Amino acid sequence: MYVNRIVSSFFFNIYQVKDNFFYILGLTLISISLMIGMAGYLSYVTAYQLKTVRILLGVIGFLFLTFGFLQSFNIIKNLKKYFNPFSYLISTKLILSVLAITILFSIFLISFFDSNYGGDAFMYHLPFAARIWNIITPEEYSFEYYTEHRFLGFPLFANWLQGLFWKLFQKPEATNLVSYLSLLTIISYLKLYLKIPFYMASLSLLAIPMVHMHAARSYIDLPGNIAVSILILTTYCLYINKNSLKSKNLLIIFISATIAANTKFQLIPVVFIVLCFVLFKIKVIFLENKKNFPKLFRSVTLCLLASLIVFFTPIKNTVIYSNPFYPVEIKVAEFVLNNKETPPDFMHENIRKLSPYLRWGRSILEIDVFDDRRPWPWTLGMDFISWDEEKFGLGGYFGSYVIFNFLLFIYLCWKNYSLEAKVASSVMALMTVITPLFPQSYELRYYMYWMIVFVSLNSFLTCQLVQKSSQKVINPKNITLIATFFVMTFIIKTKFFFTIPEFASFNKQIMREDIVDQNILRSINNGDNVCIVNKAPHTFLYSSHFYSPNKYSVKAEFNIDLNEEECKGRKILKN
Repeated sequence: MYVNRIVSSFFFNIYQVKDNFFYILGLTLISISLMIGMAGYLSYVTAYQLKTVRILLGVIGFLFLTFGFLQSFNIIKNLKKYFNPFSYLISTKLILSVLAITILFSIFLISFFDSNYGGDAFMYHLPFAARIWNIITPEEYSFEYYTEHRFLGFPLFANWLQGLFWKLFQKPEATNLVSYLSLLTIISYLKLYLKIPFYMASLSLLAIPMVHMHAARSYIDLPGNIAVSILILTTYCLYINKNSLKSKNLLIIFISATIAANTKFQLIPVVFIVLCFVLFKIKVIFLENKKNFPKLFRSVTLCLLASLIVFFTPIKNTVIYSNPFYPVEIKVAEFVLNNKETPPDFMHENIRKLSPYLRWGRSILEIDVFDDRRPWPWTLGMDFISWDEEKFGLGGYFGSYVIFNFLLFIYLCWKNYSLEAKVASSVMALMTVITPLFPQSYELRYYMYWMIVFVSLNSFLTCQLVQKSSQKVINPKNITLIATFFVMTFIIKTKFFFTIPEFASFNKQIMREDIVDQNILRSINNGDNVCIVNKAPHTFLYSSHFYSPNKYSVKAEFNIDLNEEECKGRKILKN
């Protein structure tokens, strides 16, 4: 009789497993892992290049499967009872919060004490920041011909902030703080505005490689995309809360839109589209009562005036250069606007032949994007290989993390299909339809707002689900534990480079032979006017500003054969 009861109880619990979310999710991930393996076996893709994804999906699936079984057999509940006497000593939420603070503090040390790596920082961002604040004058260092025109036309707000920090702290490393503070801004926004727990907001974002890597560097992709993310999320709040048309919300929309549109050209169309939805919502709210028509008129007028500030850069370029995106070539009805350079066109033929959606999908899922020549699986620009190679620029969101968030999003919307979930579904659908159509969308660093908003909406919907139901499994703590697994995987696979400081200062960097040719430096005398050729992206590091008390003038050029006149009257130095 006793044995029969045990057997009956066992089979009853086995039957109960079929309704367990973690069991179903585990089987799904393992199935996907096996399907990817089969795709490699059948030579649809190169098998070894998906090895990491298969292993991660398999391991995560197995953990979910195990957790589902343990939960169904009440083993977890019994373990909780066993350890309950010690619960006052330690809390999972406390551990996660301490971990988040530790990682954020460590990244701060990188941003303040470590110099940059990556071409764009030395090619554009630091030189632009120094020129804006007159830290290094045009007489001391002159840009390349095309770089000079980029300085004249590109949005420069983030570079202005970088120069401000350089000026305040008297060290070029401080330019990194702009990206770091932008990360703290989005975390604070999620915590204070959307009421997402600090540990969840922090670790879920740090699990995105592109966010984690850019958080301590002088690239401007992260500040711009965080501004766009805040703009999108605040607009989302307008649509889920009828009483959200307050001055504070409109001010957040105005500030975030202004920062984004004046930081990167690629984000201007995104800002314009989002603001159209904001304007539509304002119109709908005011037209609910005909008496509000005068208010609507004043609001529209105010919005139009505000747009002059939001779109300051393209308006300024239109007035001065007759091209809102100067110096980049723009065609309007076959008419070519004033320009100095054509849009980048180094896409590999295998990438070019894919539709924008397949191209972007391959990149976000990280299908065949890794290359052993890179020092780590992920880099700031997914570079370290030639521009015209197939894998250049692809990846950066952690494919397995994207899949996890996709499955979580479906579950959250299915479990609690509230107004919040419906609007969130619309937001994700619109972003997913529109984002791949933008130029170079497969280079995810330019449009990382998609993943930032995706993760933020999942965090918000998780908190909403806990508030509105008795759901105990899908909660901020458990979701953050999974995100933490991705964070730690990223940290280990990148050999701690983006997380733990090396305390490698700028002064140490300019002493490195592989960055600054010391023979060229020794050939420059006080008072010289030199033209340094073919040393991009590190030509800026030859400026006399960094070698006091020497005083000389440097003109940078990419190729003397193409711009011989640019070096006229100067001593030419090259390899």
